Amino acid sequence: MAGLVAIGIGSFLIAFSGAASPGPVLTITLAESAKRGFKVGPLIVLGHAILEVPVVIAVVIGMGTVLQGPIAERILGIVGGAVLFWLAWQTYRESFASFQSDQWEDKPQGWMDLPIKGILTSLSNPYWFLWWATIGLAYLSIALKKGWAGVAFFYIGHILADLAWYSFISGLVASGRRFLGAKSYAWLLKVCALVLFIFGLYFFYAGINVKA
Repeated sequence: MAGLVAIGIGSFLIAFSGAASPGPVLTITLAESAKRGFKVGPLIVLGHAILEVPVVIAVVIGMGTVLQGPIAERILGIVGGAVLFWLAWQTYRESFASFQSDQWEDKPQGWMDLPIKGILTSLSNPYWFLWWATIGLAYLSIALKKGWAGVAFFYIGHILADLAWYSFISGLVASGRRFLGAKSYAWLLKVCALVLFIFGLYFFYAGINVKA
């Protein structure tokens, strides 16, 4: 049992360093948390966690090496960039909507779109795939020595790191949004849209220029 706990703690620490890095998931969490509160972080992570179940299984059964090939890298970069362009446009459009601070907590679209955005922003980042094909694959090979129980502890530690970080970010933004006026929020959305667009350009350009 001690070995399984060690796997979980190690997975948490490694994943936390990745979760804290700037990226599309962090950007969309910031944009949505200012408008919709603390629930954004856990629900974004829910989508991220759902997506990572088949990824973990694929890496375990030996498909991780496929993600390291130039063809996969090119496709992931181009498609990921296109998805980020779309998300940037949607976020930019939202910046022109009229918001009242007392209406931010109860958005009419509910919550189902948040896990979907967690999935889309994860999928749009080719370096997320690269992480699983390298660091994730290496650590999973260690976890597999304990069988599927080791894989389970690895996954739980990994997701708990994401949940801790993005819940913290959402809580931080949500606690300060009462001081964020509608105009400031509109500018926050525009900045987030620009960041998403820049990430999209970077991933798209990297995908196009992959050497075969």
